Amino acid sequence: MRSVSAVGERSLSCYLLQSVILAPLLGAWGLGLGARIGTAPAYALAVGVWALSIACAVALARAGRRGPFEVVLRRLTYGSRHRT
Repeated sequence: MRSVSAVGERSLSCYLLQSVILAPLLGAWGLGLGARIGTAPAYALAVGVWALSIACAVALARAGRRGPFEVVLRRLTYGSRHRT
């Protein structure tokens, strides 16, 4: 349950990590694997990327750090004077 919580607290960073990895791999403008692999390999790839994002979120949680994109969003929203 802690791993799911870690992902939830860093949801923007996890979402962007998954998008940055999967879009170039599966999209026609990238490697185009989406048209060449079947459902099962695509599912396995997605689960692998999801597991990677969980591992990154848990590592950040153990280090007591926020997700990098959550930090950027907070700075853009509240300015540099607000501590993250």
